[in-house]
Formats: sequence, C-alpha cells, structure tokens
Amino acid sequence: MPSFQGMNPVPGDWKCVSDKCSTLNISTLEQLCDQLFIEESITTQNILFQPDRKTFSVDFNMFCMIDKKGQAQKTLISSMYFVGALLGLIASGFCFDNFGRKKSILAGCFITTVAALIGFFCRNYELLLFIRLMQGFGNFVSGTAVFILGMELMPSSYRNYYNGFIQLIWCIGYPIVAALGYFIKDWNYQYLASSIFLFLTTIPSIFIMESPRFYAIKNDVHNIKISIQKLAKLNGIVLNVEEIELSELDDQRQQSVLQQLKDFMQYPILIVETLIQMLTWFLVAMSYFGFNFSWGSLVPNVYLGYIVAGFNEIVSNLLQVGFVQVTGRRRSMIIFLIGAIGAFLISIIDFEIGNKWTIESISSLVGLVFVSAAFGGAYLYSSELAPTSHRGLVFAMSSGFSMIGSFVGPFLINNLYNITHKAVPLSVLSFLALVCIGGMFCLVETGDKDIPAVPADVKERRKHYK
Repeated sequence: MPSFQGMNPVPGDWKCVSDKCSTLNISTLEQLCDQLFIEESITTQNILFQPDRKTFSVDFNMFCMIDKKGQAQKTLISSMYFVGALLGLIASGFCFDNFGRKKSILAGCFITTVAALIGFFCRNYELLLFIRLMQGFGNFVSGTAVFILGMELMPSSYRNYYNGFIQLIWCIGYPIVAALGYFIKDWNYQYLASSIFLFLTTIPSIFIMESPRFYAIKNDVHNIKISIQKLAKLNGIVLNVEEIELSELDDQRQQSVLQQLKDFMQYPILIVETLIQMLTWFLVAMSYFGFNFSWGSLVPNVYLGYIVAGFNEIVSNLLQVGFVQVTGRRRSMIIFLIGAIGAFLISIIDFEIGNKWTIESISSLVGLVFVSAAFGGAYLYSSELAPTSHRGLVFAMSSGFSMIGSFVGPFLINNLYNITHKAVPLSVLSFLALVCIGGMFCLVETGDKDIPAVPADVKERRKHYK
C-alpha cells in the first residue's frame, strides 16, 4: 500500500498555485523543491497534485529528495511494517505454543483492523509510522497462526496443496492492492477501505476450531476430543469420541517457555535445523520485500510492475507446488535458490530493451518467481521440520529473522543502489543464497514423514538421514 499511498508527483501531475512560482519561473519539480526550502511563501499547501489524488508524500512534504531525506523517510514507512512484524513474532512465539493458534489469529486480526482504521484519521508522519508498526505486528501474528493451524489440521498428503493455496491467496492481494491504489484517490480513504475489508475477512476466524495437536502438547484430553469430533463432523463422519483412547500423551512433560529452552539444550539438532531455517527465511524475505517495495524504481510503470509481480506470484505458486510434489521439499528449495542466484547475477547487466524496460527489470520480475517459490517452500518446510511443541516458537524465530531481512531489503535495493554499483547488493544476495543451499544439505526430507510432536521425534527422524 505505501507504494500507492505515498506516490510522488510526476511531470504533468502537479501545479503550483503560489504567485511566487510565476515570479521565479518555476516549471520543474526540482526547481519547486529547491524553493520549498528557501521561500516561506511556497509550501506544500500551494501544490495541487492531480487535484483528485491525495498522498502522504505530498501531505508530509516527502517528495523532495534533498539529500535523499524524502526517500529515506518513505523507505522507513515500509520498513516500520517489518519492525512491527518482528515485535509481533517475538510475542507470538509465546502465544502460539501457550495460548493457542486460534486466539492468536483473533488477536492479530483485531490489531490489524484497528490500525487500518486509525489510518483514516492520520494527519502526521509519526502517527503513520506507528500505524505501520501495528499493521506489521497484527498481520504477522494472525497470518503465521493461520498457516500453522492449517498445517496441523491437514493430513500429510495435502499439506503441499494447502501451502500452495495459501500462497495463491497471497497472490490475489496484488490486484486488490493495485485496485485500491488506482481507484481510491485519497490515501486516508484507502486505509478506511482496507479496514472494512479486514473486518469482513476476520469474521470467519471466529468459527474455526483449535488444533488438536496444540491440545495434545498441553495434555488437554477433553479439548482434544472436542476438536477431533469437530473434524469428524466436518468430514461427514459419525464418531463417538468417548471411545477414543489417547495413549501417546506425555503426562510428564509440561509445555512452557522454560521447557522449550531445556529441549533446545537437550537436543542440539533442533538448534541446527532452526538456525538453517532462520538464515533461509532471512534471505528470501530480504530479496522478496526488497524487490516488491522497489518496483517504482525497477520498472517503468509501478502499477504494471505490481500486476506483473502478482501474475508472477501465481506462476511461482504453481512452480512451487509442482516441484515439491515431484522432487520433495529439500530438493525443490535448492532448485529455487539456484534460480534466484541466476536472476540476481543477470540483473547486474546494464542494457535497455526498449520503452524504458531493461534487462534488470525483466530479470528482477523473473527472479521474484524463484524467490516467491522459495518463500512458499520455506513456510512448508519449516512447519514440517519443527515439532508441534516448538512449532510456534521456531516459526516466530524464523519469521522474526525474516523480518530483519525484510527491514534491510528495501534499504538495500532503494538506497544502496544509489550509492554503489548494483553488483554489490545483488552479489550479497547471491552469496547468501549459496550459503542457504549448503544448509539444505544438512536437513532431512519431511514429505514422507509424520509431523514430529516433541524434540525426541526430531532426533528419531534423523536416524536414517542421508
């Protein structure tokens, strides 16, 4: 949304209505920006930007790139979203595994909806930063909890397809965001529209069931049976839950943060697998959001860039589901990362194809296909690698590390491009992808195995590792 809410004026889209503009013969945006800092009689209130369009870039005087301050302020708005996401994931790591997946979903949805509604009343830059912080907090709490809950309710043969479905829903967001940005001209009303949309999509979450796997690690026999009965009813099966005996529950293990930390010390392989996942999430998030928040500078038309990126997401979704189904989780991740490296390196070439499209523009869009596929694969792989007792915590740590990458990514692409040769950031991304490929060889294939419940199951799973 910030790409549309904070659009800069372009030639033909603005008009200065101050008499000083005529006196000083101001005809370009650069001349106007120069005068804004020395002529008190010229302010942003004297500028008409597509009279029917209102953006925070003009409202908060961020379109003048004196010493790149405006660009840095706008990038910070995008990055604050991921600061909030990081804080949300730190909190959710505890909430997921102690209060449950469903309660986390509802809490995250509430925070996101309220933050968007506050955006309708926003009139200053500092409040906008806070709103973006809260949006990131709520979105990643609810989104991660939804994914974990779905993966725990799905049988192993359907998890890959469920993951693909979730990624497809993500793709649909691109044209929706582009439509909101194009048809709703006022950035405050864009926030209002999104708050209404978020409220409506939150309602179904009230009626979903909690994961019986969560109740199992809490040794809550009563609620396990209730959840199983709901699942049976959903599938048209008549089941007497009182006849079910749950013999594999560990009555000696009490789920708590302290117990989770003890498990990491007792089972070092859990630390190794988690660190590999964290690095992989960091890379794919830095690449994914770095490019997605930079289409305005990478492609000739920002609207077209987002539409093509949305189409590419669908392609990557199909690619990810197909490759995972045929080659498995680990091999497909290696393939996606190799494809991303190729796209990064090709993007270094400086060559204009025509109509302001360059090799870099095309390669960035193609690279997003592989990066998106790797992102989707990371979600699926992490959900199966981590035991149920630690799934929320491992997801929070991995996704939290990705938030650091998401914060760095926009600065890497938007700002480092301007002060050094683009080969530098693209080479950094390529090197990190190569390290992640090495890490994949230390993990096990999970598609043909049951989801582990506790760390002991993770150790058992690696007995036949090759």
